[in-house]
Formats: sequence, structure tokens, C-alpha cells
Amino acid sequence: MFITLTNASVLHTGAKIAINTSLIATVHTAAIERDPGVWQDVSFIFCPPHGTWEVEESHEYIVQQLNQLHANSPR
Repeated sequence: MFITLTNASVLHTGAKIAINTSLIATVHTAAIERDPGVWQDVSFIFCPPHGTWEVEESHEYIVQQLNQLHANSPR
């Protein structure tokens, strides 16, 4: 299963990305300073061993989507 989110990294801002949900280890959100005095709320999705994705969606939205996918998946 994949979750589609919006890339927030500087080089790929706004591009849609699909992340395999079975690879996601953690999700957290923090405010980061992109330019001096310019802050942005970004969610970080850690997918070891591949690294961390920066996305625009909130922590709450991501967790809600992951829980919904899990609840609807065949067991």
C-alpha cells in the first residue's frame, strides 16, 4: 500500500510522492527555518534504511491516512 503526499523539500516543493506504508517507521512534524526568518511546518517521514522524506501534510493527517489504510486492508 502507498500513501500519496506532497514533497516539501526545497528542490522538489509541491511534487507528489507515493510512499510505501510498510516502510514508514516514524512520523513527526516540526517548524524549520527555510530562509532567515522564514519558517515552515514540515512533517518528516522516516523510512529506514532509505532516509527521511519532508512533506507538507500535517502529522495528524498522515497518521489518520495510515490508520485508515490499515483498517481497510485485508488481514
